[in-house]
Amino acid sequence: MYKQTIQRLTDYMEISGKTQKQVSKETDLSTAVISQFIKGTYKGNNEEIDRVLNKYLELVERRKFNIECVRFYEGLQNTTITNFVCSYAHRNNDIALVCGDAGAGKTTALERYKENNVGVVMITANSCTTSAVAILKLISQKIGKSMNNRKDLLMTELVNYFKDTNRLIIVDEADHLTMAAVQALRNLNDEAHVGIVLSGNDKIYNQMVSGAKSSELQQLRSRILVRRRVTNEYTLEEFKNIFPDVNNECLGYLIQLARKESLRTAIKLLRITYDYNPSVSLSTLKEVQRELAEGLC
Repeated sequence: MYKQTIQRLTDYMEISGKTQKQVSKETDLSTAVISQFIKGTYKGNNEEIDRVLNKYLELVERRKFNIECVRFYEGLQNTTITNFVCSYAHRNNDIALVCGDAGAGKTTALERYKENNVGVVMITANSCTTSAVAILKLISQKIGKSMNNRKDLLMTELVNYFKDTNRLIIVDEADHLTMAAVQALRNLNDEAHVGIVLSGNDKIYNQMVSGAKSSELQQLRSRILVRRRVTNEYTLEEFKNIFPDVNNECLGYLIQLARKESLRTAIKLLRITYDYNPSVSLSTLKEVQRELAEGLC
């Protein structure tokens, strides 16, 4: 009775490499229930398990299409800039900065660099990890080390771990960091000779070029030579590679939206539009955007 669902699930797991444990996390079904359902030995409400798994597989299919309608384009200018910053800091064990407009693809490019290179540790700061201790603890957690509450002990452990390893630490959303946290990262670079990339909005960049006379900012200005910005300015050629199945009329509209708001916004609009109608046209893009805007009124 449930053979079709079982076959779909096992096929998906084989193709995607997902384990029963991963499916369990995504569906909130226990691994035991999933295992028994697949074997046909589950004694509980099989109809409910079948319903949950079918809903899960439907969502998987929609997500697969979302991924396929957008391509990662290595030649995107913002990606090229981000790669250069990471490569420079990694090769030279130096500190570098990439900043600029939100939603311009920095995080995606950083993640891609991490995937394509060895020895890269990537963390993401947020409003709860602004202090020096918090950011050092976040790095410690990422590399599987103890998370001491004393800054000096955290620093010593991290220096010993990273010293002369020629590795790279990427800190995304670095605009959340206090000056004390940035100085802690600078100290880590000094003592361990580990490369560090700071990525975020223009806050840190503006502080460094604003002419402020504080000794901390002067130290940053003198230490961070590579400071590159990304923007939400795109070409038709770039968008043809990011959205290969979209016609030029729609691409023009998406470019205008990306320049006005962000690349992230353009991607989200296209994906939502596909949910409405897989045959995307300029009129459907405008209709969906209008409906979304009206929902905020």
